[in-house]
Amino acid sequence: MAVIKPSITTVAFDVITQSPSLILRLRKSLDLCSAQQTVYLSDGKAKSRIDSSMQLIHALKWSFLSEIASKAIQPIVFVILARLLTPEDYGIVAAASMVISFSQIFWEAGTSKALIQYQGDRNEAANAAFWINITLGILVSSALLALSNLISENIFHDPRVELVIDVLTLQVMLSALTSVHIALLQKDMQFKHLFWVRLVTVAIPAIISIPLAWHGKGYWALISGTLVGQLMQVLIIWQISYWKPVVGIDINIVKQLSNFGGWVATTGLLSWFYIWADSLIIGLYLGSHELGLYRTGNAIVTMIYGCIFGPLMPVLYSHFSEIQTDRERVRTTLFKVIQIITFLSIPMAVFLFTNASFISNALFSEKWKGIELVISVMALMHGYSWIIGANGEAYRAVGAPANETITMSLTLVFYIVGYFLSIQHGLQAFIWTRLALALAACGAHLWVAKRVVNLNIIPTVTYVAKISLVCLPLVAIAHALQWSNIASYETKNILIDIILLFISLWAVERRGLIQTTLTLVAKRHLK
Repeated sequence: MAVIKPSITTVAFDVITQSPSLILRLRKSLDLCSAQQTVYLSDGKAKSRIDSSMQLIHALKWSFLSEIASKAIQPIVFVILARLLTPEDYGIVAAASMVISFSQIFWEAGTSKALIQYQGDRNEAANAAFWINITLGILVSSALLALSNLISENIFHDPRVELVIDVLTLQVMLSALTSVHIALLQKDMQFKHLFWVRLVTVAIPAIISIPLAWHGKGYWALISGTLVGQLMQVLIIWQISYWKPVVGIDINIVKQLSNFGGWVATTGLLSWFYIWADSLIIGLYLGSHELGLYRTGNAIVTMIYGCIFGPLMPVLYSHFSEIQTDRERVRTTLFKVIQIITFLSIPMAVFLFTNASFISNALFSEKWKGIELVISVMALMHGYSWIIGANGEAYRAVGAPANETITMSLTLVFYIVGYFLSIQHGLQAFIWTRLALALAACGAHLWVAKRVVNLNIIPTVTYVAKISLVCLPLVAIAHALQWSNIASYETKNILIDIILLFISLWAVERRGLIQTTLTLVAKRHLK
């Protein structure tokens, strides 16, 4: 019989990821443990579960620090570059990045996700994945160089895009050299190592791009920073990684990785259309200037949400893969994750929507006129889209990536039709249509989660509706205060929004997530 001391991190993880009934049992257990300070386990499985929870929280801490560090640098760099460059500069880079991102689907082929999920010989699997990526990277790079002229002239109608695509082709091979190493670090939950890699490779592009932009190099400042940062990532990853490739591959493992990776790659292709199809259509119909406005405004919102929720995804996938055989545990974990994301993402969306004018005036100059609308509507779109952000990680972890692929295929049809119809009426109509389509897609993904992991839809929708009803009326209140001149300055509006959101959320969740968090903090101090 093993004896271990109770850990607040273990309890915190279970509160986040387990069902309410289990939370209640854990609270009672904690009360008993406060006197004895020991927990007796009768089998190794329970101990393994706590060890798994501890490992997850440790990984989540470093993953979160990685995102915080990178996002602390990126907004500063972004603001400086936005004042030195034009929407057109960003539009040209966005067009080329769109193509490079599309190519990643074919050279990466889902092997990284397959490697993380693979339960056999890790070294043999890693070696197979590495040589698959290198081979496909060479083929894809050659295709990009051959087609760059055709793409720039017939799709983006801008000859400057051709040379940018040619130069950024180097990024394909640099990424192929590190994708397997990064997947192995994620599989082992070695996010502490990834933290330092992310920190260095985010800081170095800033050192390169800002001086070049200051000296009038335009979009080449962005490109140079990207390539130097990618090169540094290769050097650091190969230095710290314990694994190195060897010549030769196991054909059977290649087949296994390809079967799983094929679905992941197909999902990646569909994800590309979700991420880039809107930009592609804007660039095709409206030009580089509007594309720069849209991509940059969307990037601001993406950075904000990515800083909060980005660290969760790689850690959740690794954890879901670890508990994939326990479907009930996967279900309860996913439900609790959705609750926490909803509690944070919808209030953030409302706050950004009501204060988009202040953000655009603070960050951008007059040449960026029109970006306020993009920021405000995209804030709502991302806020609700993130509610189902962890669903795909759960599907892939339990070995059912096809479900996400099929769902995205069906909903993508409506996205494309909506994009083409709305773009005929200009950028404003397009942006609002983008929001409406995202809301409809959330419902489809919740239905799929019900089928795959038996997620309870009614409690999930009820919780989303509750938080929405609390937050959305604050939009009208904030505007009413502004119109009545009670808050004459935008900074006062921001303060009022924060206070109103805090009071409303406290009133709704004081006996839910907030009470649970405070209980944990209190127990930790008492201990």
